[in-house]
Amino acid sequence: MGHPFDALKSEYSYLLSRMTVRPECVERVNTVAVKILGFRTRFEEITKQNGVPVIFMGPSFYREASLDFTKNPAQGWPLSSRSRIIPHNGPFRDWASAAIAAYHLNGLDKIGAANWTWELICFYAELFNGFGYRDYHHMHSPYLWGGTNIQTIGKYTSDGKFDPNHMDEQLGVVPVAKMVAKLAPELDMTPAPIAAPMPSGIAVSEKPVHSVTWVQTVLHDLGFNIAIDGSYGQETRDAVGLFQSEYGVSDLHGYAMAPTLAALERADSELKAAPALPAPEQKVG
Repeated sequence: MGHPFDALKSEYSYLLSRMTVRPECVERVNTVAVKILGFRTRFEEITKQNGVPVIFMGPSFYREASLDFTKNPAQGWPLSSRSRIIPHNGPFRDWASAAIAAYHLNGLDKIGAANWTWELICFYAELFNGFGYRDYHHMHSPYLWGGTNIQTIGKYTSDGKFDPNHMDEQLGVVPVAKMVAKLAPELDMTPAPIAAPMPSGIAVSEKPVHSVTWVQTVLHDLGFNIAIDGSYGQETRDAVGLFQSEYGVSDLHGYAMAPTLAALERADSELKAAPALPAPEQKVG
């Protein structure tokens, strides 16, 4: 297995306590969670057989197959043929058979429904996808943390091929699972006490994100032509990209990730500390 759960549990607890969804991803997280709950009965039929919770299956199936029930939950391969990517299994007569096989991998069906915790969700999701991000690139896996303040740039674009400049656009298992649990509290699990993380070689000092409204308000106050409507649409992405260019921020263009948020905080503090001036001309962007 490579990484014992006990060595990573406190790190997961710490990250879970600090995780927030990035402003531009909030609406999408909610949409995916609602869609998962629409398929709840299909997932619960599998839970009855193997004890794997809906809040693990749904988000991981979204990652692997975009909730397409003609695809294999193990790797998103069509059910009708044997997979040519890891893990190599199939074909299957139906999705339920494929799900039983998929969640037998790595012993997920041996944990027991009553024993799952949020830390185990993190651990088995990372194990399900592989520890390559952690072992070879010293980063938190976007398979878990995509769409949150924990995510950084870099993605395996295919088996064994890593692109350090590619941003994983898919949402991670954890933010989607948290939203599913928020919408259906009866599926939630009691969080474990938060412990200090054990050293892992991965930075865990990311600051929490702000709301879309905060990002828009700061940009507006700085003179950018932007509506304050709480929606991270094209206008907001354009304004964020223009801010990044003007302020020399090294970040993914148009995304309000940690470097951009830190620069916005500095600019906001400087603006508030400066003497009152006439309102700036609006910048087109």
